[in-house]
Parts: sequence; structure tokens; C-alpha cells
Amino acid sequence: MIRSQDITQQRQQEAAVALGFFDGVHLGHRAVIGAAIEEGRKRGLASRVFTFDPAGDKPASKNALTLLQTEEQKDRVLEAMGADEVVCPPFSSFKNLSPEDFFHHLLMDTLRARVLTCGENYRFGHFAAAGVDQLREMCCQAGVQLVVVPPVTLDGEMISSTRIRQALRDGDVELANRMLGAPFTLEAPVVHGKQWGRTVSCPTINQLFPEGFTVPRYGVYAAEVMVDGRRYRGVTNIGVKPTMQDNYLTCETYLLDFSGDLYEKTVGVSLIHFLRPETRFSSAAELSEQIHRDIRQVEQALPAGC
Repeated sequence: MIRSQDITQQRQQEAAVALGFFDGVHLGHRAVIGAAIEEGRKRGLASRVFTFDPAGDKPASKNALTLLQTEEQKDRVLEAMGADEVVCPPFSSFKNLSPEDFFHHLLMDTLRARVLTCGENYRFGHFAAAGVDQLREMCCQAGVQLVVVPPVTLDGEMISSTRIRQALRDGDVELANRMLGAPFTLEAPVVHGKQWGRTVSCPTINQLFPEGFTVPRYGVYAAEVMVDGRRYRGVTNIGVKPTMQDNYLTCETYLLDFSGDLYEKTVGVSLIHFLRPETRFSSAAELSEQIHRDIRQVEQALPAGC
């Protein structure tokens, strides 16, 4: 799969193009992207995903959002789905285009779109001036096929990135994971901590949340941890470790059945079940007892070799 920021160079091959921000690539996003890939296969077109880089400038509607995955994680999902190219320029490079220029110059001339797919709420052009109705008119006039994908629902409600973020902040990772179609995963380098875990016979790895990333509810989770292609069970604490009075946010994980040095290695920690809220204990010994209870819970909840 090709990843490109270039929106000046005309593509050689005509394409089916999926339009959207696609944060999290949840089940609703996958329906839009999958429609473009399927149309591309049927018509002998390339499949392109047009989105934008969340770093820097953003649409006003997305200024306050927190992210559900890194760009590297997003690319891996899109590649696994079968997309040929991800076009991900800075928002500033096209935000001032009128709806007409966005459609004719960017989508048709540069990306060579012959099929477009999007969700019902898709908007485009300067200040998000145009929506699906205007896009449909432009497509009809230009002879471009438009596929507007209806919302995907779960438990009677529309799946959305906003709903997923709220589920994570509520600690309902099972619901978030069902909407994502995969476990919510923090993928970040292992950094040096205070090594207090060694004092309670539970050495851990520490990771920091990237700036602007969604932080789930503070507490303890059953987790799956990916190290060098192998998956381990883990007990993950997200929060500020009040017993140790650290007062800064970390994701700290004890890996079952693992020994080794992971410092500076990028590790994926996937949250599976919420076990309990973060709690301040009266002593390190009391905390140690609780951690070992958490470990037993994870051993019961997740099969070995998960």
C-alpha cells in the first residue's frame, strides 16, 4: 500500500475513492472503505482512501477530538483491508478549496476518482460548506458514481468515533472494542519508570500516551500485549498511581509469563476487560496483595497464549 501526502501530482490510474477522517477505522468506517475497495475490484479501478493528517490544522468540528489510534496503526488496518493508496495531506493544504474546486481539481483531476464512497454526514469544501446532496449533484453532472453508505449500528445506536471515545472514558472497553471491530490498543515505546513494581515483585513496563490520544477511564484492565509478534496476557493500570504519589499519567502493564528487557521497544497494549477503578491503598503491601488478585483475575479471564 502507498501512503502519500501529495495532492499536486495527478495519479495515473482511475480510482474508487473513500472519503472521511476515519479515526479508529471502526465498523462504520470499514463499511465506507470496503465499498470503495469492492467497487474498485469490480470496475478495475485503484482503491484510494482520502483523509487528512490530524497533526496541525484541523476542521473546527474536530479541534477538540482525541485520537483512537496512531497514523501507523491506521495504515496497517487500511492495508489489511486491501486499499491501494492512502492519501493523507495536511488539512491546511486543501481547507480553503471551494466545494467545486475540491471536487473537480482534487477528487477528479488529481485523484482520478470515478467512484466516490462516503457516509451520510460527509462534508467538504471551505468551512465544510457542502454535504452529500451537493456531492450527489456534482457526481451526476460529471458521470461519477457516488455510493453513500448508511450508518452502521450496534445495539440500536449508530457507531461513531464519539461514541467509542465515551465508552472508553466510561471504562466500557468491551463496547468500544465491538464498535472498533478490534481491541483498543495503545502502541507506544516502553519508557523508564520509577521501578516501584519490582518492590512488590511485579516488574512492569511503562508507556506514555501520545499527545492528543484518547485516555480511557483510570483503572486496572485485563490486557493483551504484543511483543515481537507474540501475544502475552497483561494487567494494565491507567492513571497516576495514587498509592505511589507519582501524579503523572502513565499506562503501566505487568506481563504474565514474560521476562526480558523491553525499554525503548514499541509495544502494543490492547485493553480487553475493565477490572476495577484506580484506588489509593494505605501501603505498598496492600497494593501488592491487590495486584496479585488482579493477576489471578486476568489468568481466569484470558486464556494462556492469548
